[in-house]
Amino acid sequence: MYQKAEERYRSASSPADKVAALEEMLRLVPKHKASEKLQASLKQKLKNAREEMQKGSHAKHGGGHHDLFQVPKQGAGQVVLLGEANTGKSSIVGALTSAKVEIADFPFSTHAATPGLAHHEDVPIQLVDMPPLMAGHAQPGMIGAYRSADCILMVIDLSAIDLIDQFQRPLGWLEEHRLRPVSSAGLVFDEDEEAALPKRLLVAANKTDTTNANDNLEGLKELVKSDLTIMPIAAKTGEGLAEMLAKIFVLLNVVRIYAKKPGKPVDKEAPFILPVGATVHDMAHLVHRELAEKLKSARIWGGTVHDGQQVHATHALTDKNVVELHFP
Repeated sequence: MYQKAEERYRSASSPADKVAALEEMLRLVPKHKASEKLQASLKQKLKNAREEMQKGSHAKHGGGHHDLFQVPKQGAGQVVLLGEANTGKSSIVGALTSAKVEIADFPFSTHAATPGLAHHEDVPIQLVDMPPLMAGHAQPGMIGAYRSADCILMVIDLSAIDLIDQFQRPLGWLEEHRLRPVSSAGLVFDEDEEAALPKRLLVAANKTDTTNANDNLEGLKELVKSDLTIMPIAAKTGEGLAEMLAKIFVLLNVVRIYAKKPGKPVDKEAPFILPVGATVHDMAHLVHRELAEKLKSARIWGGTVHDGQQVHATHALTDKNVVELHFP
């Protein structure tokens, strides 16, 4: 949970986001002598972030400013789409969500961030359509959306003549802005906060339903020699979209947990979403912050335990666990 909060802090695009993440980090850091230096560092960063937020509040007083590219996060994670014109970003969002995207054959039909909720099984995942890059350049202010995203979905067009450029230019743009794309769930941060920020990224190779698409994809893989994961899809026909969402869910590095009240059936309508490695106590904190400290015991179903087994508050949860919390 601390690592997840640290990731939010490093990806924060506003002082308010930094404050929220730092407050969570301070709450989660173990309180003992060995962590005193870390606690002092976090408190200083929190003080600076609050001052920065206050300055920003004074600067905007009397006139609102609406950021076209920042969208409040929803669901298990926020996935922001990246790509050049006519690669099919809007078609993907339109196929998987109820968002009112404008799908057109001409470029630049998207002018601002357009969010929608897709679903991997019973897990909501937020997809955010964005204006396209043009020859490796973006509209001012767009980079903030990618810095704060939980994952980036880069879209390329397998029918495009400049396929390799479509692959390389957006990656170059991210690297210019100190983002280091990786296709792994676990992120390793450099101790230097000025170093490039690791950012989860999945490549959607769109339009597999076009002529020579498979050959073009194989040629791309041979030429670019990238470690990034490439998922072949066709937004128009739906081919590969479910598999793509499943891979995004893995990249988000989260688990879904179902709550069960004693003597009641399992509630599978809205699972709790927690980071991989979260414990029973972490889930209890989501249910009720104050009661979590009074957690008496818990029973769990699924995963590596016997159904209904009683577990300690430090027991690590796995995807699709059913948890019954017992309070005094």
